[in-house]
Amino acid sequence: MTLASKYITCLACLWVLACSTSVPSHQFATYFDAGTKAYDAGDYETALKYWQPLADNYDLAAMRNVGHLYRRGLGVAQNSQTAIAYYKAAAELGFAPAQYNLAMIYWRADGVVYDRDKAEKWMHQAVVQNYPPAIDWQARQDMSMQPMSDRDLDSASAAEETAKK
Repeated sequence: MTLASKYITCLACLWVLACSTSVPSHQFATYFDAGTKAYDAGDYETALKYWQPLADNYDLAAMRNVGHLYRRGLGVAQNSQTAIAYYKAAAELGFAPAQYNLAMIYWRADGVVYDRDKAEKWMHQAVVQNYPPAIDWQARQDMSMQPMSDRDLDSASAAEETAKK
């Protein structure tokens, strides 16, 4: 067996192992809810114990939640790159909340270099799916880009005059 074929065999075994879980598919909702209950109680390590097996099996909401734990350092050592990996995996599979989170990471330079193009790409994808926080954020951005009306200018001038007195 060549080194390349050993490597491929090893990767295949790791893939099979990663796809296996001790959580039967009919119990995913129960595990997710238990993780949410633990998270809400501030028991982040227990939340991770429930969500990690789900995330390992491509439960998109669990992937996003595990990313959130790593982003904030809740129950785990804070690790922006691990958080981004979880968010990006869920975002690439079309999960709007993860797309929004990823956009905000790039917009705020939260553990990464500021990247407006990536932020806009992911935010646009979340907006297209009608994800409310993304729509709200987009509306605020659009409003900040609007020219001031005459009424707004008059109001701003009046406020400036009042402040001078």
